[in-house]
Formats: sequence, structure tokens, C-alpha cells
Amino acid sequence: MNKRANLKLVPQIIFFGAVWGITEATIGYLLHFLPPTIAGLVMFPIAAFILVKAYKATGSRASMIYVGIIAAGIKSVNFLVPGMMLFKIINPMVSIVMESLLVAAVYPLFSKANWNLKLAGAVTASVGWRLGYVLYMAVQFIITGFISKYIATPIDIINFLVLNGLVSGLLVFGVLKIEPKLTLKTFKFKPVYALAALVLAISLQFII
Repeated sequence: MNKRANLKLVPQIIFFGAVWGITEATIGYLLHFLPPTIAGLVMFPIAAFILVKAYKATGSRASMIYVGIIAAGIKSVNFLVPGMMLFKIINPMVSIVMESLLVAAVYPLFSKANWNLKLAGAVTASVGWRLGYVLYMAVQFIITGFISKYIATPIDIINFLVLNGLVSGLLVFGVLKIEPKLTLKTFKFKPVYALAALVLAISLQFII
């Protein structure tokens, strides 16, 4: 795509990134009252749904990564909130970007008619971003001494990486099955929607 075509995609990218930010601030916030691994278990399939919709709206796999960057950028607003622990802001931002990278990488499998390939893509994306995140947290521990709850013990690593990765991958597979049915045929996108969604997403970071 040329530069002009890319610029036309900016409102859509902002819109879907903001929608992701809104879900993180609302559904993600509520899920954190449950056991630690539940949030990632549920939020990744939601993120995958948003990213698939973003691809279908833009026709660009690169836009899926930009959507993740926008969502992570919205999360960074928490740096302005007094008393927020640094790693509780940075780590979710890193996981959001990794999720978008993995979904973009395996999207060719998502788009296949063969459901076995879709399942393989869903599980690969789910386990893949967790593997990257575990490696990131290991480096973080080596450099800073901060140890995340996901890598505190070998059992925690296995549960996060394998058990939750497989279960979340199956949920993504379910999302891929129902996603084509969840269409808004009468919805006509306007740039003002992107601005409204972005303002709402940023506002929620301060409110919740």
C-alpha cells in the first residue's frame, strides 16, 4: 500500500486500538478480581477478535500490530496516575504488543478454510505470546530483581505457558468460529468514531 492508503487506515487503527483499550479498562479490570491467570485466559480471545475485525476493516496485517501499539499506548496513560507500580503498567503494555505480534504472524492460518489450521493458528498464537512474555519477564528479573507471579515457580510457568496457553487457544478457536456471524452490515465507519473511542479509552484509565 502507498503512503496515502496507509494514512486512510489511521482512523480505523485508532478506533480498534481504543476499543481494545476500553475492554482492558473494563472487562480486564473486573477479571483481575479473579485468580491471576484468568484475566489473560479471557482477554486474549477478546483481543484476537478485535484484531481479526481490524484486519477485515483495513486489509493490512501491519495494522494489527499498530492496533496493539495504540492499545498499549492507552495503557501508558497510567504513568500519570499517582501511586501506580511501574511494572504493573509496563508489563501489560508489553503483553498487549506481543499478543498483536503473534496474531498478526499467524493470521494466514486464521484465514484458512481448514479448521485444523485455524486451531493450530489459535494455539500457536496463544502459547507463542506467552512464551515471549515469559522470556521478557525472565530478562526483567535478571536486570531488576522483580519477579512476576507468572514465573515465581516452575509450576507457575507451566500453568501460564502450557495450561492457560492451550485453554486460551481453544477459546480463540471458538472466537474464530463465531466471528464471521458477528457483523455490523449497517455500520458505516467515520473518523469521529475513532476520536470518541480514544477519548473514552483514555478517560477510563483515570476513572477505573
